[in-house]
Amino acid sequence: MVLPKYVRARAGTYHYQRDFPLRLRHLSGRKTFTYPLKLYINSASEVQLKKRAIEAEEAFNRAKLLIENSDPEALTASELDIAAADFLRKRGLKPGQFIRVLKDVDVSIAEEANQQQMQLHETDHADAFIPEIESISAKFYEKKPLTLEEKIIKEAYAKLLDKDKAKPRTLSSLWNEYVEYRGIDGSTRGGRKALNYWARWISLAGDTTLGPLTLQHINDGMDAYVAARQEKVKSQSLIRELSDVASCFRFGSRKHRLGWHIELPLIKHSEPMARLPLEPSEQIALAKEIFNPQSSIAPKYGVALLLCLQGGMMVSEIERITPGDIGLDSDLPHIKVANKTKRAARKRIIPVVLGVDLIREHLDSTILWLQQTTESAPSATLKKIIRRVTGNPTAVTHGLRHTFKINAQEAGVSVLSIASIAGWSDAERGVSKHLLRYGSEGISQSKIMRTLYDASLKVHEHLIPLQVATPSNVLAFKTRGSSDTQN
Repeated sequence: MVLPKYVRARAGTYHYQRDFPLRLRHLSGRKTFTYPLKLYINSASEVQLKKRAIEAEEAFNRAKLLIENSDPEALTASELDIAAADFLRKRGLKPGQFIRVLKDVDVSIAEEANQQQMQLHETDHADAFIPEIESISAKFYEKKPLTLEEKIIKEAYAKLLDKDKAKPRTLSSLWNEYVEYRGIDGSTRGGRKALNYWARWISLAGDTTLGPLTLQHINDGMDAYVAARQEKVKSQSLIRELSDVASCFRFGSRKHRLGWHIELPLIKHSEPMARLPLEPSEQIALAKEIFNPQSSIAPKYGVALLLCLQGGMMVSEIERITPGDIGLDSDLPHIKVANKTKRAARKRIIPVVLGVDLIREHLDSTILWLQQTTESAPSATLKKIIRRVTGNPTAVTHGLRHTFKINAQEAGVSVLSIASIAGWSDAERGVSKHLLRYGSEGISQSKIMRTLYDASLKVHEHLIPLQVATPSNVLAFKTRGSSDTQN
């Protein structure tokens, strides 16, 4: 991956390193500013790196400001809070670290009886780590003005001991707490979305320090977000985009007893965009082109389209397929969807009756393509292919999932089988969940899997004969399905 500017790899982790301007080096006493990003080389994502690089850039600018400006009012309250947190980080300290310090109970009893301190208390620990506080406190009590650096150190010292000072002071710091609490991972599809939605919201609302007017600031920000987005996305998308933002503030209010009541603004309902299924003639045109030996569709795209069509798969589900999920060489060829899914019902086993040879040969390249591209690119690429081949200007990739459902209903397949193959919720469904723990041989011997496999043959009987490259397989499928039906 291309590293952000000034980011370097060192000892297995990433660091931000940037030289101070020449005019400031004699004042700073050092040539280079270094800021550890706390990201490991073998696991950091591009989104995480960019986010931390921005934080490091802000820290660099604050460091320059401290060097060239001693005015104690040079930083806003929000910037002062962040600068104090930077100071603690450099000293290996955390806000609230010395609010409570473990003490010997017996010694504490003796202290009370003798009215004499016999062990280190909270302030003693803080004094040891920030010895500058003694001279700063003397200036403060003598009502002498503090420099900007002294003001930051005083604020950092207070963060170690004061419960209120240790709390997040800005909306952004609340979000950082929420990300850690929820375990939001910027390297995942869902994590990237959450971080992007927050970045958009904070850019519209603006960051602010927490106080009596913060709730109004949040509500104004929610209104501004809706006003900016309601003409661009559907109401369902708008609610989804704001859900983590609202959850962050609810979490912060509960954790820090802020007393906020967070509600989303009134959002005018809009009908969701129809994802119409492909008509039979369009399905046939698409399948013919995929199986055409001189096809204009690259095999890796054809595999993705076939899996979406016959298993209602999402491209994100295909991306997460692992070698242990692939059973294309078993008696009943199949693919497990057993990893992270949108909902628990999406975990399932998909019979593969259409394009087994093509999928077996090119599935690895399809997965690699999905893993190396951006989140929205695969669906857009497949959508263009579908529209070009079928001539349908409104077709979308997700429409293949609905195409499977229509095909299954018209084939007379049971609702339970439809739900089990495509991963829709059903009150009676649960059959595939038990099979997820089976190996390929166990799955092929399962009566349940045989039922699903035969159902899939019926669903796609209008497309299976189009597999011109594998005519023997077509005959085998039909013979196997018909003999089992007679039994």
